[in-house]
Amino acid sequence: MFIINEILGGIYVTAKVRIGFIGCGFMGQCVHLPSFKRLKNAEVTAICDVRLNLAKAVAERWRIKKVYASHLDLIEDKEIDAVVEVTNKFLHASIAIDALKADKDVFTEKPIATTSRDALEMVKTAEKHNQKLMVGYMKRYDSGVLKAKEAFNNIATNDEVIYARSHMFGGDWICGPPAEKMIETDEPYPKIPARLPEFLPKSYENLMDNLLEQIHDINLPRFFLGDPSEVTFSRAWPGGFISVLSYDEYPLVLEMGSISADFWDERLIVYFKNGWVDLRPPPPLLRNVSARVHVYRAGEIQRDEFPHGVWAWSFERQAQHFINCIIEDKDPLSNGLDSYKDIVIAEDILKAMLNGKPERISFSF
Repeated sequence: MFIINEILGGIYVTAKVRIGFIGCGFMGQCVHLPSFKRLKNAEVTAICDVRLNLAKAVAERWRIKKVYASHLDLIEDKEIDAVVEVTNKFLHASIAIDALKADKDVFTEKPIATTSRDALEMVKTAEKHNQKLMVGYMKRYDSGVLKAKEAFNNIATNDEVIYARSHMFGGDWICGPPAEKMIETDEPYPKIPARLPEFLPKSYENLMDNLLEQIHDINLPRFFLGDPSEVTFSRAWPGGFISVLSYDEYPLVLEMGSISADFWDERLIVYFKNGWVDLRPPPPLLRNVSARVHVYRAGEIQRDEFPHGVWAWSFERQAQHFINCIIEDKDPLSNGLDSYKDIVIAEDILKAMLNGKPERISFSF
């Protein structure tokens, strides 16, 4: 992890985490690779993709020294400290587990896995090998979200939550061409079989797939409220679905769908007896723009507050957090165990839908 540098005849040592980057798709090239390359205490030393020509072209653009066609070869590289894995979601578990067993710290895109069984195995493997496992919930590192969490914690000291709503219908998440033009080759995209929970009927597979893609909106409420105890109700229709999660004293209503729009439609609002915290995340790829926050406080003097985050991209803040956790030996905010819970809840949402009755939520770790 320590790279020796020489300057003006003197030698100094800096802590720099050496990264092996797995996956050269859109999110890899246009989001995660630029984010990690901008960090002063990290160095991307190797890159991997089964489409070898693509990996070579990306490596040339970003001046990455080593290129691999297999993640199994990359993780055997002794000059790599940590792996950033940005591949198809059905591959997250197998690649991450291999890397953890090779004693590499791992950052993987969300969802952590596509079944709770796989997610739990990832968590146990990370613990057994004493490695960091972090999942890409970049909204937790959005400075606006952190302002909202600060306001929430402040209000919660002397008020009670009575209702919460997590709304996700999407829209334009890219906002124009990305800053980095994506490199493409004529190599075919690999065929990757779906890996979904065994209890799931085939007719529910698309719904589970969509739920995994929108897993942020299960994770983000948990960042504020903690873990729900039950899925009280779930129902799907062609345009989306709705689910009611119980926090015993109040419900969280989760509503998800998809629209075509030139804006981004995502919102988390938490109501107290005497006010609310209203959070609106930005389009994910809109750089250096934080979530909008509206805090309302009732009382003798009624107030509206609009806390501002800093001008920074949540993806880059997320990358910096991963590197800091390795250097400082800290547990990531969006760690494997926390992320495993999202998959359990997603599965229980579908179990409640299938069985037509409430589903108690329990975790195996």
